[in-house]
Amino acid sequence: MPMTLAPKASENAAIPPSPEVRLKRAWDRYGSLLYITCGVVLLAILAKGGWEYVNAQKELGIQKDFEECTTPDAYRSFASSHPGHPLTGVAEQMIADAAFTAGKYTDAANAYSAAVSDLPPGPVRGHAKLGLGVSLALSGKPAEAETNLRQIFNDTTELSAIRCEAGYQLAELAVAAGRGMEVQQLAEQEMQIDAASPFAARTLQIRPPAPAPLTAPLIPTLTLPGKP
Repeated sequence: MPMTLAPKASENAAIPPSPEVRLKRAWDRYGSLLYITCGVVLLAILAKGGWEYVNAQKELGIQKDFEECTTPDAYRSFASSHPGHPLTGVAEQMIADAAFTAGKYTDAANAYSAAVSDLPPGPVRGHAKLGLGVSLALSGKPAEAETNLRQIFNDTTELSAIRCEAGYQLAELAVAAGRGMEVQQLAEQEMQIDAASPFAARTLQIRPPAPAPLTAPLIPTLTLPGKP
């Protein structure tokens, strides 16, 4: 049986490229795209860092402006320059406190209302809500004041001290409206909120105003003719 010789490998057969060559070809083909991708990522990182830096510097500037305020007019100017900022809420509360101290209860109510809108939830906002309720009562709006104070009194997220003070103010309004029987109930609710609250004891001490004493009608003096 004749022997069959295996075909001789062609001298021109393609030689598989080495890993190094394949890597170089891939780099030549996609390297520019990789550069672009890396550049985009780097720019995004730099932009984020730059934006955070700008915001940080802006925040420091706002804080500095707030620290320089010393009068209601300065706080009012700050509030108009930085609407919506939490420190604007604090500035509006400072304005409200000054108006309340000066007996300008309508102005105080307006400023407290603005502060409530701008302040984040917490004790400072609770103080502003309480100030709004009291200012409404003192500016001749007892119904609005009671609604506001009742909301604070029933809000379990508020500090117990703020809730109990709201209860005390509600008791004062109830007595002024001739509903003195509500005082005991409000005091008991305050005790449930905070048994050690001094406002519960103060609420119990509230008494309806005593009725005005009856005065005897004036009897006209008759002067007879010819008599002095």
